Amino acid sequence: MTLRTNEERASEDAANLLLRIGVAAAFVAAPVFQLISQRAIFILPPIGGALILSAGLVLAPKTSLRDIFAVSFSRVGLAATFLFFWMLLSLLWTPFPGEAAPRLIKAALTLLAVLPVAASLPARTRVANLYLLPLGVALTAVGALLLGAPFFAVDPASASDENLIIGMEAALLMLWPALAATHLRKRATLSASLAIILAAAAVSVPTPVALSATVIAGLAMGLAFRDARQTGRWIGRIGAALFLFAPLFPLTIFMKLPPDAPLWMQRAKIWREIILNDGVRIITGHGFNFVSSGFWHGYLPQQAPRSMLFEIWTDLGLVGAVAIAVVTRLAYKAAAVQSERLAPFWIGALTYVYIMGFLGVATSQAWWITMLALALGAFAFVSRGDYKTSRPSAPR
Repeated sequence: MTLRTNEERASEDAANLLLRIGVAAAFVAAPVFQLISQRAIFILPPIGGALILSAGLVLAPKTSLRDIFAVSFSRVGLAATFLFFWMLLSLLWTPFPGEAAPRLIKAALTLLAVLPVAASLPARTRVANLYLLPLGVALTAVGALLLGAPFFAVDPASASDENLIIGMEAALLMLWPALAATHLRKRATLSASLAIILAAAAVSVPTPVALSATVIAGLAMGLAFRDARQTGRWIGRIGAALFLFAPLFPLTIFMKLPPDAPLWMQRAKIWREIILNDGVRIITGHGFNFVSSGFWHGYLPQQAPRSMLFEIWTDLGLVGAVAIAVVTRLAYKAAAVQSERLAPFWIGALTYVYIMGFLGVATSQAWWITMLALALGAFAFVSRGDYKTSRPSAPR
């Protein structure tokens, strides 16, 4: 064992400082400033990622390309790759290729950027760095409480209030890796306090859809604590079935609706008409980003569904629906076989993301894709804090 030189210790200390600043920028500053500006999520995480990569050149200098892209060759990685190539191929027949192509490329690059950042993380996450995750969520919750009700009524049509709602939806996504961090440190009181203050903030803003998704995800996490593999297996099957058989529900809406029919029935009726008129498009879809651009250009009525189920079938057709069903099934299976302490939080986070998509919130918006990448990075960061060994207690 060779002794380290002063230069090696100094470079390692500098790298650890860069790492902490990068983590703070990505997991503390970004969620907090997201409450007041959407630009924060596009500026701070890339800065944090660059700092983490710089630190990794010193702390993890032997990282290879195989280590970086290992997840791409897993079963879920290969399924996701096929889904991406189908989206790419669908650009050939989408009516809006000029809008769809940049959006797809940006989304893919955003998610792929997580791989080198995760690979450059140290083998062990320091405890002080681990606590930055719950700190960021707690500060975001406090900021939302100060900016939201009862001090003033939140108006979703207002740009500033829209930022507040989006910030809370993002904070509820980051809650899951933050809870995983506190759970690893066996801080049950801190975990409960974090969940309570964030729930209070979500009620005060308010964000009923995200709060509902959090409750359902919490139930999934609770079941996973009892048996993660069984829970992941069944939720994955249910999610895959929803994607595969989603069109069967609107096809049952065949009667003439009264003018005052509930919105969900009007949306189902519109989807039924689209299915019956699609022809071969039911197999291939209309092309990536058709739904998002269709609303903007008037191709689709404003009463059309906003759910991820409708978007997948309309954009990518049966092929895309089968692909994302496979991705869903494999993603839950992969989440369930994580370490015993982390698997429930992976399952909770996945469930939150899917429920948000099913309820029609932020399915393909740029800020949401960036938040998904940030959450993946956070879980990679937390997983390095899940030590396989424990320090023996000092004798009394």
